[in-house]
Amino acid sequence: MKKKLKVNMILMEFVFLLIVVGGSVLIYSVFAPWYYRNQKSKVIQKAFSQIKMMDMTNLEEEDLQIFSDYESKNLSFTIADENLNPIYTTVKKGVPAQVHRNIVVNKGSFSRKPEVVYWNNIDTESLKLFGKFNQDKVKYYVYIRENVQKVYSVFFYTEKFLLFVVGLTLLLGCVVMYWQSRRIAKPIENIAKVSKKIAERDFTVRVKEYNTYQEVNSLAHNFNAMADQLQYYIQKLEKNNNSLEQLDKMRNEFTANISHELKTPLAVISSQLEILQTMGDRVDREYYFQSIREEVQKMSDMVSDLLNISSLEHKLESVVKSRLDLSEVMEYMALKYDALFQQKKLKVKVDIEKDCNVLADRDYMEQAANNYIMNAFGHTGTGRCMEISLKKEDDWIVFRVYNEGEPIAADEKDKIWDSYYQGEKLRDHVGLGLYIVKTIVGMHGGECGVNNRGHGVEFWFSLPAV
Repeated sequence: MKKKLKVNMILMEFVFLLIVVGGSVLIYSVFAPWYYRNQKSKVIQKAFSQIKMMDMTNLEEEDLQIFSDYESKNLSFTIADENLNPIYTTVKKGVPAQVHRNIVVNKGSFSRKPEVVYWNNIDTESLKLFGKFNQDKVKYYVYIRENVQKVYSVFFYTEKFLLFVVGLTLLLGCVVMYWQSRRIAKPIENIAKVSKKIAERDFTVRVKEYNTYQEVNSLAHNFNAMADQLQYYIQKLEKNNNSLEQLDKMRNEFTANISHELKTPLAVISSQLEILQTMGDRVDREYYFQSIREEVQKMSDMVSDLLNISSLEHKLESVVKSRLDLSEVMEYMALKYDALFQQKKLKVKVDIEKDCNVLADRDYMEQAANNYIMNAFGHTGTGRCMEISLKKEDDWIVFRVYNEGEPIAADEKDKIWDSYYQGEKLRDHVGLGLYIVKTIVGMHGGECGVNNRGHGVEFWFSLPAV
């Protein structure tokens, strides 16, 4: 059977109190009388040593003060010489009787090296010392006694009082322990309730973090942090699931679109072949051959894009990263496309900063830059402007391509990076170019984006500089 934390805490604290308080009383009851006798024996031995130092033939006021001090500690003295003449007695009445009772009767018990003896009679309990010593060739007998019966009576009543204290302490301790256990167990029980709700996917609840105890407060804080992370990842999973559903929908749309795109050039090629077959030399064969080549090239470009995106998605091509001078790559590409720009009479401004080095795969970088440049070329009207730049900005190398043209709608700025996405003005494309750029740049630890600028659009990507 599982026990609650609160019950366990009360039981443990009760046992602790019982051991500490009850154990203290038990130790007091067993060892207090022994400890008292031991300490008192030392006092009696000390008194005997001081008596031996006194002049027994002439006790001075200072000597009498010593006797008085010890008598205030419950000691009594009987001192006599070898002729049993009293030298000093605590009780001043019946001195001969005291000498007889304390010395004569016990004369055989006296020793020059006496030990304190515990006497336990029916009526009384006492500590006694029977000592003797010589002084000026005269033998003296010293009898020192303490009646411990009174002290033991104090012990008896003290034990009874301590038992009462034990009971009262345990009672008050139980009340305090119950209150304290509630303070500790309540936030833990609260955490258990909150965790149950979170397990039921209710992420609106959190644990309160104002508990007095630092450890419990730290546990609550860490639990809330864990709940926040869990909520974030679950929401992210749900979002990714929605994205996958959206991607699946887009793939279906793409299948329909690509089927349509392939169907058109195939129909054109088929019709032109029929004309060539039926008309023979009566038509301009070179014109139709050129038209067929254009349609074949168009289909080839579509298939090439599909293969590229498939390769990137499944990482079938290995990325070999090495130190790459991106400045040299962009200068080469700007020169390669110069004739193409001139055909369209574009005003192209190229600004390539030297020594822009990155850690990258050259082929992939050329492909990403090509997609940006051709995308801009396709959306730039005859005689209008384009800008291509490469700059160092802090620890990043930033490549930008700007073209004059219509801006991109705000609701499409995020969508254009998705695979197979075709905007309202991009129906003649399969929607893979920008997705390829985003994938390549991401594989190299970079970022990419788009901004509407002035009278046109600027695409950019950045890579860590080396």
